[in-house]
Amino acid sequence: MSQERHRALLRTLERDVHDLCQPLTALQCRLELGLICGGEAAMREAVEGGLLEMTRVFSCVSAIRGRLLEAGSDGVNLEFVSNEEESG
Repeated sequence: MSQERHRALLRTLERDVHDLCQPLTALQCRLELGLICGGEAAMREAVEGGLLEMTRVFSCVSAIRGRLLEAGSDGVNLEFVSNEEESG
């Protein structure tokens, strides 16, 4: 993969991660509002809204995963260290 294409991939992944933060922030806000408002109706609304935001989260993660898999098939060396290796 050329340096230009590598930089383009990094820019795209940066946007993808930003896009991932938006539904996570919305999820956090919905859940906090449910707790603040209290009551069954508020909690139900928070959960239902949270589930919708999780659909957006999974969509963003899927896009990131697809880009990484594509980059790997293009010859980019994608070495990841697992959490177990980092802590041990």
